[in-house]
Amino acid sequence: MKLLSLSTLLSLSLSLSLGGASPVFPGGDKRDALYQKPIAPAGEFPFDSSPPEARMTIPYADNEPDSSLSIPSWPTTHLLARRLLGLSTTGVLSTVFPRTNRDPALVGVPIGLPDYFANCDDNSKLQDFLGSGNPLVLALNLGTSFRNTKAGSNISLSVDWWQHAPPDEDGDLDKAPAAFPRLSLIGWLEPLPTPLPDDARHAIEQCFLTAHPDAKYWLPGDPNAAHRGYWARLVVEKALWIGGFGDRARIGWLDIGDWRNIRKHGKSGERGWADVRLPGEEKD
Repeated sequence: MKLLSLSTLLSLSLSLSLGGASPVFPGGDKRDALYQKPIAPAGEFPFDSSPPEARMTIPYADNEPDSSLSIPSWPTTHLLARRLLGLSTTGVLSTVFPRTNRDPALVGVPIGLPDYFANCDDNSKLQDFLGSGNPLVLALNLGTSFRNTKAGSNISLSVDWWQHAPPDEDGDLDKAPAAFPRLSLIGWLEPLPTPLPDDARHAIEQCFLTAHPDAKYWLPGDPNAAHRGYWARLVVEKALWIGGFGDRARIGWLDIGDWRNIRKHGKSGERGWADVRLPGEEKD
């Protein structure tokens, strides 16, 4: 079997990583532009996300030894992806400028902007409001991302583990940021109901402020807030995982049913995302 070259592998990994950050803009006539659309029915997506189950051996260069490492299973990969979301508090939100944008040159153009979010899966009081695996977002009315979603754009959230790559001055691929995971969650933004019950509102504020204490200055419903906004959940319908280089990590689309069924702490002998470790994390 012909082995992939390093340049081919890196190109594939980079193209998937960049492509995963692009949101899907709904089609249809102008009336549809006011409403975000589900991406696709469950189980339908135009990409094959099932890499071979066998171990892979890929030579990096003529003067380097082969790498023959066991690739994490897909169940473990789903746990790693949920752990990456669970340990992250910021990411890049990508949306598309609407047809009604005042600058015609920007119509249909994607834009990605860093923003805050919070993972609140630990709080049972919020399951009915957020669901499992759906990040909590504080959407400010003046934000470009949220203007675009109000106009009909879908949205994606991209997070990565690149900041945990160790310092490297020798070009060691094991230390390269590209060897570390990244994840793109694609879906749509759904405002939470207003007014929220007091216990749910307190739980949401506590979850978000634990991740972002400075957000106390623009909490929704606060008459003294610096900016007006609302609570929303990013409803995840597709998830693209780039675990690193393909000889040691999975690359592909995750099963959303499995994604939603994962908890931090597993039950009945099953593992949760607290039971796995991302590259560079110290094991307990």
